[in-house]
Amino acid sequence: MTVTSLLHGRYLTVATAFAFAVTGTHFAGAQSAARPTKPPVNLALPAVGVHQSVRIVASRGSEEDAAGQLWMPDADYAVGGRLVASSNPIARTSSPWLYQRARKSVRGYNIPVTAPGSYFVDLYVAETHNVHRGARVWDVRAEGHTVAKSVDVVKQAGLNTAWHVLFFAPVTDRTLNLRIVRHHGKPIIAAVQVDYHNASPVARTLFHDGFNGPAGRQPSGVRWRYAIGGGGYGNHELQTYTKHPRNVAMDGQGHLFITARKEWWRGPDGITRHYTSARINTSKRFSFKYGTAEARIDVPGGKGMWPAFWTLGGNVGSVGWPLCGEMDIMEAIGRQPMQTHGTVHGGRHDGGEWTAGRTVTLRQPVARDYHIYGMVWGPSAISMLLDGRPIMTVSRSDLAPGDVWFNHTFFLVLNLAVGGDFPHDPTKSTPFPAIMAVDYVRVTG
Repeated sequence: MTVTSLLHGRYLTVATAFAFAVTGTHFAGAQSAARPTKPPVNLALPAVGVHQSVRIVASRGSEEDAAGQLWMPDADYAVGGRLVASSNPIARTSSPWLYQRARKSVRGYNIPVTAPGSYFVDLYVAETHNVHRGARVWDVRAEGHTVAKSVDVVKQAGLNTAWHVLFFAPVTDRTLNLRIVRHHGKPIIAAVQVDYHNASPVARTLFHDGFNGPAGRQPSGVRWRYAIGGGGYGNHELQTYTKHPRNVAMDGQGHLFITARKEWWRGPDGITRHYTSARINTSKRFSFKYGTAEARIDVPGGKGMWPAFWTLGGNVGSVGWPLCGEMDIMEAIGRQPMQTHGTVHGGRHDGGEWTAGRTVTLRQPVARDYHIYGMVWGPSAISMLLDGRPIMTVSRSDLAPGDVWFNHTFFLVLNLAVGGDFPHDPTKSTPFPAIMAVDYVRVTG
């Protein structure tokens, strides 16, 4: 079942949920049924540079994906392994041929770069060989550092389904050395894309707020702005957002409390609502293009609650939604106490929308404790994480023709909505005040 709603020019599409290490998904983008019929192109692969990515595929000839990007054979870069093929259809991609051939028993890749710095790596993987969970498990090391642990494609994505292993890798010389460390079975990797990120081989903190002020003080106006009003935000929500300390303030112990209260409130927009809450964002304060973002959050329970940590394209004012793009790192709704959602929304050249999203089901209620909700975002792909584990991935090459990828800056949003089309309305048993507690927000890149 899929639920769709609009929030201030913001759609949420939630897919059917499956058990933890999820297998449910929704991906709006037509899957291409046939490979492009282009003859092989014998071109030398250049090193990765500021304006030049490297795309290699486990094939003897070149491939072109649905986005029109050319992929060259990986033979000159792969360490070990042999080519294997499958005719099984691949879900969640418009370029299935990128996953149907893979290099089995690969031990690594040596990829030249034009200069030291930070590079974004996207490993394309799909399990097409009807193995069970735990049968094929491996790590990835980049430049001697473990960057991905216990990759188990069956567990994370299911069979015959596109998946991505994403990370930033520091390089101090002129070669990016990737090594695949097997635990069980023989690792299989279908394709690799490497993009330049920046000139620093050390990850930098771009934004951090630990909310360490005294109790009752509001978050820094240097970092955060407020949304105000009770217009329903396109979802028939029931709250009025305020900037009152009763709705958004620090607790004096290193946390930000966003508090929803059951109370009548007439906002400056003249709308009276039965609930108050808060929504803060970093628009015109901080924005970023590529990197990792994470927040440690304890969400409230109760029907009608809708806490969220997400990002919105900084060009929303000029191009509108969905062309601006939206990345929902965490959304939880009280009527689904065991679940949380990660979703990406983008626009199409024809004015439509594409959506990629997944739902994860935990063994305990989400509201029982703090969790770390994260995102890895690079030039070619995005991954959402829960407590360090990826729960959904999407790549530019998975999109259908006409889908617009993100190559501009985004800002952060934290909010706690009450009621509306997606979470439904609170009931008499919904506890108020309801608190969304945020331990920290951090962006590195």
